[in-house]
Amino acid sequence: MTYLKQSHISIDTPMAPPAWALMEWELIRTQERACTEFFEKYFDERGYLECIPRWGGNDGPDDAIENLVNWPVLYLLGACDDLRAMCELGWEGHLRQYTEAKTTEVPFARDGMYYREFSDMFDWVHNGEGWTTFNLHGLMDPTPREFENRVRRFAGFYMGDDPQSPNYDKEHKIIRSLINGSRGPMLRKATALDWAGDPLDEVEERYIPLHGERNFEEMLAHFEDYTDVAGDHPSNMVATTLGLNAFAL
Repeated sequence: MTYLKQSHISIDTPMAPPAWALMEWELIRTQERACTEFFEKYFDERGYLECIPRWGGNDGPDDAIENLVNWPVLYLLGACDDLRAMCELGWEGHLRQYTEAKTTEVPFARDGMYYREFSDMFDWVHNGEGWTTFNLHGLMDPTPREFENRVRRFAGFYMGDDPQSPNYDKEHKIIRSLINGSRGPMLRKATALDWAGDPLDEVEERYIPLHGERNFEEMLAHFEDYTDVAGDHPSNMVATTLGLNAFAL
């Protein structure tokens, strides 16, 4: 077998940056300014989003933190340190805000929508959206001990060794339910309330329901058939990103 010889390419001739590179750099700076204006308007000094914290498939915790999706990527591409600081503050505030936020009707979130800094239990269409930002934080800086602790704790929820979060069945090599999280899997029938969240008044007047609902009854109706959640589901494959992050450390 023959191998290609190594080649050395020297780049040592100064040249003016091409126009496309200058435009890309200006695009990054423009996005920095937009992110800063957005953060200053919609987040407070604690990093809490200025919103009504709710549980549910329409407007739950995952939707709140999705406001910062891909900010770590923008930082990696060359954005300023202030953007990274805003992203980190927003994440820390998000964890506290939704740990403090509680439901009144949805049973598993009455003690907090987050437990151990993670979603109590939900499907991985929504968990996956909510954890996109955190899964990219290692691109900004993978070295903080708190980041490592969280990565390993979250991965541990799906390895079958955490008695508080028995999501993974080692014998059958499955995740036990479509709805799962830091409080473990849901093994009963799910209800429309589990999906829609606590009752709301003035849905059409105060919100923009993306499924076209005009009132809370229609929100419940949207989820009325989402009941058979026990057992594994293809969306649970997204949970493997937690293990990948831990392995990458």
